[in-house]
Amino acid sequence: MLSHLPGDDMAEAPQTPEVPRAGGSKIVPVLLVVNMLLVAAVLAVFLLRPGGGKKSEGGEGAPLAGEGKGAQVDAKGPPAPGPTQKLADFVVHLRDPEADRYARVSFEVEVGSEEEKTRLTGYMPRIRDSVIAYLSDRTLEELRGAESIARTKSALVERMSQLAPGVHIRGLYVTDLVIQ
Repeated sequence: MLSHLPGDDMAEAPQTPEVPRAGGSKIVPVLLVVNMLLVAAVLAVFLLRPGGGKKSEGGEGAPLAGEGKGAQVDAKGPPAPGPTQKLADFVVHLRDPEADRYARVSFEVEVGSEEEKTRLTGYMPRIRDSVIAYLSDRTLEELRGAESIARTKSALVERMSQLAPGVHIRGLYVTDLVIQ
């Protein structure tokens, strides 16, 4: 026979050790929400300020080909694209004393109006000659990378503007570039 001790009248349930609940901490979700609010605030300030994230007029760096005179951006946004004239592919031998290197480049020229596009076609032999002469005097390094291509485009726009008076060239776009 088992003896009963006072206070043992009730059957006691076995006690299990208390295990901490997973995800009980509320700090991680709070930090995530605060982080998202901060990011949203920074984006809102950046996008809602005057200029809306666009480069200011006095910004650093030279304008790319097609930016500058006649291609100003007003409060309504960038100007609508003008008509373009595709130039036939250029295949030139690059100036490289160590190896034979060739470049195949395709361009499209953006002008202000259909009338200027028609005038531009009359100057096409001069323009092709000038582009071939310019490109064949370049090395591989002078055509590699975004900055080099931007310099090349600026130089070609300047040459085209001199060769085709009365035609306002709004932009020059490289549509294909292969160097081998």
